[in-house]
Amino acid sequence: MKNNFSVALLLASICCTWLTLQPAAEAQETTTASPKTPQAKPASQTAPQSAKKKFDLTFDDLKFEMEKGSRFDRKLLTPKINGYHNSTVKLRGYIRPSFTQSGLSKFIFVRDNKECCFGPGAAIFDCVLVRLEAGLETDFTVRPISIEGKFSLKEYKGPDGNVWSIYRMTDAKVK
Repeated sequence: MKNNFSVALLLASICCTWLTLQPAAEAQETTTASPKTPQAKPASQTAPQSAKKKFDLTFDDLKFEMEKGSRFDRKLLTPKINGYHNSTVKLRGYIRPSFTQSGLSKFIFVRDNKECCFGPGAAIFDCVLVRLEAGLETDFTVRPISIEGKFSLKEYKGPDGNVWSIYRMTDAKVK
């Protein structure tokens, strides 16, 4: 029991650390003030989108063959999954609970609302690290939501040195 509590506490602190960090390479530039509502669209984003492909995905589309407990190797990704890189995608799922319940601009997005999908032993294709469009925020909910944004393949390694997540979404909006 004590060991389970320690693992849960470690995972919660790691999630909070990830949510508070914003590396300079990923920092977004803003030139105009943006609204702080999850549904609003900033005025600076009214120009038409580039000709990149747009995909309406489920977490099943992001799944690939990987034995439980084995190390991630980028060669495991299918050509279809690699094709989503740098495209706009829409995905339905759940915000993973954390200590922060409102004003979320970054969160872990998961397949289901059970206590799963991120950290040691979890399937790395069942979560997406999400950063909302500059100025947008949302609140935690137990209900499923859809998000849309720029999808990328970028590994996130946990403190144990293993890859915990490989998918990211930036400039996202809650739909």
